[in-house]
Amino acid sequence: MKKNILTIVIMAATLVNLILTIVLVFSVMPAMNKTGNLVDKVASIIDLEIEDKDAEEEEYTVGDLEPYNIEYEKPLNINLQKDPGDAADKAHYAQLSGIVVSFNTKADDYSAISEEVQKADIYVQDIVKETIGEYSKATIDETKVKQEAVKKIREKYNTKCIAEISLKGFLIS
Repeated sequence: MKKNILTIVIMAATLVNLILTIVLVFSVMPAMNKTGNLVDKVASIIDLEIEDKDAEEEEYTVGDLEPYNIEYEKPLNINLQKDPGDAADKAHYAQLSGIVVSFNTKADDYSAISEEVQKADIYVQDIVKETIGEYSKATIDETKVKQEAVKKIREKYNTKCIAEISLKGFLIS
């Protein structure tokens, strides 16, 4: 009699194990595969961005850079996008005292581009203001703003002469 009860318990445990294995295979594994695919996609996107940054980098030293200052008489306030969940009357802004555009003096079109920018620096100012205004208080990052602004300025002037920009007195409120 004891052998029959032991056999029934073993059969029941085997049956439970089989059922749990089937549940695991058909419900948990597809979710794990989707997560694995998402991680693979994110990793490939990160690799592409790293390659793009390396491809765009030009060789220059700090001594090769010539700064051009754009100063504001009073600090400039730039409205930021609203964060999700903010009250309707709560507005955030970024404050900017000036912009420094650094030209690469070793670039082929250095003299032409530097003269163009210095004659009409309003285009650089507009690009920087528009770039800052695209962010909200939660998403703004000074490094990203500068990189995106340099990219847009380079596209506007069709040059690689503009090496970087600096934001003077950059504050967020």
